[in-house]
Amino acid sequence: MADVEKYVNDVITRQSDIQRRMYRETERAPHGTMQTGPDQAALLSFLVKLIGARRAIEIGVFRGHGSLAIASALPHDGKLVACDVSDEYTRHAHKYWKDAGVAGKIDLRLAPATQTLDALLKTDGEGSFDFA
Repeated sequence: MADVEKYVNDVITRQSDIQRRMYRETERAPHGTMQTGPDQAALLSFLVKLIGARRAIEIGVFRGHGSLAIASALPHDGKLVACDVSDEYTRHAHKYWKDAGVAGKIDLRLAPATQTLDALLKTDGEGSFDFA
């Protein structure tokens, strides 16, 4: 990791202890570089708060670092529909979502995202989500 990236991750993003543990665990896992970085997670969280999002969609969860950031930024009654096809990867996220108190905000859908999005369009209609 470059010095600048380390500085941004350690100082500027101000991750919670749970986010930091989740990130470090995933960093050591196979394909760990696929995860949302702390700086990206901080940006996602900032954008969710900035626009006052209440309902969000995430396409591609991996081990849930981005989901944790988005769900943490949503209001207490907010909802994140998290789309992925891998139970193997996403099952690692559940513990951290629960520990962070956001598991109830996250609706994980294990199916191809196109199927999930088509179903949401039919049940919820166009424009029913604030953030993707």
